[in-house]
Amino acid sequence: MAILYDKKGGEIYAGRGKYSRRARQMIQQRSAYVRNDEGNLIVYVPVNQTPEPQRASTLQEDARTLKRDAQELGQQLGLGLDEIEVRRETPEGVLVAHLKQLMAPSVVAGLDSEQSGKLMQTISYWMLRQHLTVYKHDELVRNLHQLINSMRVPSNGAALLNRDNGVVRESAVNVLPGNQTSNVYNELWIHAFLPPNGHRCRPSVSPANEHESDMHNDGRVWGEPALLEGPKFVCQNLDAASTLATFRRGRHGIIRIYLPYNPRHSYFQENDMVHGNFRDRGHLPEPHINPESEPWEHCLQRFIDACVFVKNNDRSDLRLFIHRGAETPKEVIL
Repeated sequence: MAILYDKKGGEIYAGRGKYSRRARQMIQQRSAYVRNDEGNLIVYVPVNQTPEPQRASTLQEDARTLKRDAQELGQQLGLGLDEIEVRRETPEGVLVAHLKQLMAPSVVAGLDSEQSGKLMQTISYWMLRQHLTVYKHDELVRNLHQLINSMRVPSNGAALLNRDNGVVRESAVNVLPGNQTSNVYNELWIHAFLPPNGHRCRPSVSPANEHESDMHNDGRVWGEPALLEGPKFVCQNLDAASTLATFRRGRHGIIRIYLPYNPRHSYFQENDMVHGNFRDRGHLPEPHINPESEPWEHCLQRFIDACVFVKNNDRSDLRLFIHRGAETPKEVIL
């Protein structure tokens, strides 16, 4: 008779005489082993007995697999079903999953990145044409971010259903110009028409030099029309964005630049009077800016080049979008 071993190679039967009680139990439990021609341990099967198939997975693994399959089925079918029962046979018995229990607490929805960006562009574009000052424009942007942040979708998808309850919601974006923060988000939004951080009209703790600064005149910038003053800030904001440590290290995956002017190819196109039709006189006259030769063209190209460098060296999935006026946002091929 064959010499029997346990799974660690310890001898449990010497190959002669009667089996001990322990040896008989291990043979019945298929935990007794013999050595094959190569000296490896294999399960011992008594003569004239067909071995039962060994489990390829544990009961816990079967349960996790069943839950995952049930959740995937729920995502494909959608909500509104009272109950779906999924069964799976295992050596220990039949496992059952009820989809009603899995779907109920897992409904999540909100604005995705594209929708959030377009909402900011649309509202700010039209509000800027209602005589907004630089200060009011700055306040509008801050309030819009607070509104949109609470409406954003979880960071790993658009309007989602049947996601795990622990899903992380991307609750904000990094804003420039804006208050400094230690939080780094996947998106960086550059509001190019706002006074840049460090601009003389923004509050500062630096002592004023009477010979170099006129606090009264500097503060008047806040009261100027935002559409007329905004173009002066574009290059400073783009240069500041390109020097951000988070940008240069590739911490942002999506960058959006807001240029809320109304691009016109000719002075008379969309002017105050076209063929006798007057525009709404409540709107401010906008500066004539040809989109093919923007005054900040070189600054914008430098920033695009900086994005290309980051994409090639630090963040291969970096994407850059430019929001001009009320036009459809355009993605720059980096």
